[in-house]
Amino acid sequence: MKTRPLVKIAAMSAVFITAMAFSCQDHHIPDPVTHCERVDGGARAFPCEFEIVKLEFLRGTTNQVVSTFRPGDATVALPINASQAYFWLSMHSSVYLQYRVRVHVKRIAPASSQPIDGYELVYYRMAPIVPGYPPVYDDVVNEPGVVQSAGNTLPLSPAKRPVTFDMPVGETRTAELLVTLGFDYEMLGGVYSGEMVIGVVNNTTALKLFGAPYNYNRGRDIQEARLSFVPEPTCEQNANCQILNQGMWQAPDWPY
Repeated sequence: MKTRPLVKIAAMSAVFITAMAFSCQDHHIPDPVTHCERVDGGARAFPCEFEIVKLEFLRGTTNQVVSTFRPGDATVALPINASQAYFWLSMHSSVYLQYRVRVHVKRIAPASSQPIDGYELVYYRMAPIVPGYPPVYDDVVNEPGVVQSAGNTLPLSPAKRPVTFDMPVGETRTAELLVTLGFDYEMLGGVYSGEMVIGVVNNTTALKLFGAPYNYNRGRDIQEARLSFVPEPTCEQNANCQILNQGMWQAPDWPY
């Protein structure tokens, strides 16, 4: 006579456990240690605060998403005609694009130190040596003879262009970044040289890691999150991507 109530209780327990399992999956917070390695594969002295969940490249000055890049992807197709602005050099030897990027940032650990006047989003190119080009774009901080970029220059404190990422662990916020990209068709056939890195910087933590006793010397090691991608220039169907220039160009802060 008691079999039916027991079966009912067991069934309800199974449903409850299953629901709890899905709930845990939905609110899973990545381990900040396993999601935060240095360039050499070692763990950082402080856990990374964030991970970049995805990048959304926006059409012109609108909020329409043209392309999306996620961790694990290798390349992202970027139509020349959909950029905010672009211009070609003479004889269409090279093209330079500016794209607005919506960066989705998720907090995975509390801040080890509070940034001064906010966090910052940075972008820079990591490129191999190409004959005839300036010295390699790298993220070794203050290395002599290398072209300066946001990756190999220490962050300013207070932050120059602050973004608000003071959300609790597990929450995702977005911020927008204007990225400048250059593609050489004459020497490289339009293939992007190297890769673009987007990072999140906490100036207080970054300066601590750069100094003694840690002495970190790479931009990727002192950032709170980073995501690399290789852009591929394309042209949408029926679009004219050979116009010499289009849109309102903004002078970038760093080489591209």
